[in-house]
Amino acid sequence: MYTVGQLSKHTGLSIRTLHYYEKLGLLRPARNENNQYRTYGEEDILRLQQITVLKKMHFKLTEIGAFLDQDVTHTTPENSTSLWNNALEQQLAVVKEQQERLSKVEHLLFSTIYAIRASGTISLEEMLGFIRELEHPPGRSRRDVFTPEELETLPLNDQNHPLTMEWADILREIHTCKMEPADSEASRLLAVRIYDYAERTFQGNADLAQKYWDYITPKDNQPALVYGMTTETMRYIETILDRWAAQD
Repeated sequence: MYTVGQLSKHTGLSIRTLHYYEKLGLLRPARNENNQYRTYGEEDILRLQQITVLKKMHFKLTEIGAFLDQDVTHTTPENSTSLWNNALEQQLAVVKEQQERLSKVEHLLFSTIYAIRASGTISLEEMLGFIRELEHPPGRSRRDVFTPEELETLPLNDQNHPLTMEWADILREIHTCKMEPADSEASRLLAVRIYDYAERTFQGNADLAQKYWDYITPKDNQPALVYGMTTETMRYIETILDRWAAQD
């Protein structure tokens, strides 16, 4: 058992904060029968640990109270170890859920930076799409199409991988050149650059390259599934690659 002063010393939380948590009903310390001093046991420390974790994740104290009260309604575990395990597993589930949300926001922020680099402009349509994706995430993801091993191979959309931003630069060149004839020198040089990029990206795995190409190919009247890769753009890429391969 700990007094409020001891608990404050061990946790770094002020006595005032501990009193405030008690006032809100987040902590429910016992009272010493002789002097009415607060005493904190293992259950109080568990609740304090939960409060601290959830606060770090920016939950409001009222939300934390609801979370703790909901937990109390569950069947009481057989022993102290089970009690802690259950509480920690619940917190871990909350952390993972928040990580997934933050990962989605991170991806969209990076995609917007990528789009600006690839196009050289700021598109209000892209900003509206950003908002739409946050509110209504698309149903199908790469995990539904590619195996974990294939996803490890693909560096695309990893902002820390140099190949990702390199494609943004290539895409910008594609948009500049796609009105060029397929047999022009500019198109030939671009085809060589795209082929070299694909070899490095897919590590020479032609089947994986084709699988990814099929995955990002828009269906009839469908907008681009990957930024900049419209039906028109993809046809141009296919045309200049076929032309270059025939001449090689």
